[in-house]
Order: sequence, then structure tokens, then C-alpha cells
Amino acid sequence: MIQKQFATGAEQLAALIDGANLRSNDKQSYRLVVTDLKPVRPRAGWFYLAINVADKKGTASLTPLAMGIVSGGGRLVMPWFELRVYPKVELTGGSELDARRLGLEAGLIDLIGELIPPGGHLMIEYESPGQSGTHAELLLRVPPAASYLGSLMFHAGFRGAFKDWYISEGGHEGPRKLQANKSPTPKTAREAREAHRAELTAFIRRELPGDPKDAAIVRAAQARARSILRSLAR
Repeated sequence: MIQKQFATGAEQLAALIDGANLRSNDKQSYRLVVTDLKPVRPRAGWFYLAINVADKKGTASLTPLAMGIVSGGGRLVMPWFELRVYPKVELTGGSELDARRLGLEAGLIDLIGELIPPGGHLMIEYESPGQSGTHAELLLRVPPAASYLGSLMFHAGFRGAFKDWYISEGGHEGPRKLQANKSPTPKTAREAREAHRAELTAFIRRELPGDPKDAAIVRAAQARARSILRSLAR
């Protein structure tokens, strides 16, 4: 547990995550615990954090559900998170929690979507083995919003422009990651909405690849794209 007294926006965001409850697909409640929070030096206002899952006794999991960096923003920059999210979590005693199957992975991203205001963004790394599905989708030119991680961020309210950090542009960006933004104004939100609609409409009409494995990946992404288009029509 972290102290509830904080001086920065990043610490405040971490405090809102610490102790939050996620409802799983099997109707169980899982509590989040921020097990690590420390400044990123020399960056002002950036904090490393680790987010674990507590068992029924309140003991934190041995491995995190997510870890990365949180910034409270400042100087015309809105708050943001950069995370590595783990689909499976190891609990005390050696058992494993399937965070993806239970919906905890999606639930955490939804929670972050509630905390980040318009103009902020979320970045999630996709090079690690647990997120290799998104990596494969992006290599097959699946629109970012229709990729697995992209669709979770879109559902969480990150419906502005997406950026795929697949090439380091200065040597300091770290591993490949997908960034989803919240549009800062109603005008940019409308523009992003129409851009997503056009891109996803073209994608669902795309011919499937000849390779059966690649075709299955694209087919699943097209199903996500159709779901997003239905949500945009409402």
C-alpha cells in the first residue's frame, strides 16, 4: 500500500489505483495494490510504479499485473501512463491468475481510462511474450484500434489518434509500444472518430492473407473492427 499523502499529480493517480477493486468475468472482486512507487530521475513528476493484485487475505501477488511509468502532466502536457501489462499473474503459493481470461487486464485499462483526462494518453508495450498477439496484428497492418491492445484502449475511452512506436526515433523510447490518445477538444474528437470510421471500414473489406495463420489473425481483428464501428454508429 502507498501512503495517501502526495505532492504530485502522478502520486495522486497512483493513489487512486491503490486499493481499487476490479470486477472479474466470474463476478469476483479483485483489489489492486500499488507495490512500488518511486521518482524517475532526473524527470520531474514521473514515477515508476508496479500494480499487483491482492488475494482474499490482502497479500499482494508475487508478480505485477502491470508496471511502468505514470506522469501527472504539467507545462501544457496532460497526464499519461506508459505500461507493460501482464496477462498472467503469479500468486503466493505458486498458483497463477489468468488476468486476461478473468477480464482484469481489460479492467485495469478501463480504470486508467477513467483517470486520464482529455488530452492525455496511454502507452502499452507489446514486445513482451504476453502481448505478442498485438505485435503480430500490427505487423499484418491491422489498424491499431482493431488490434487486441488497441481495442482495449479504445473501449476505455482512448478514441483519439493512435501511434505505433515500432521504431525508436531518438534512442530513448524503449521497446515497441502502442499509444492511444484522448482527444483534447470536441473538434479533434470528431475528426478522430471519422478517421477511425474510414480506416476500420476499409479494413473490414480487405481481402484475407493467403497464409491460414495470418488469415485467422486478420479475421479476428476484423471482428473487433466491426464491433468498434457499431459503437461509433450509436
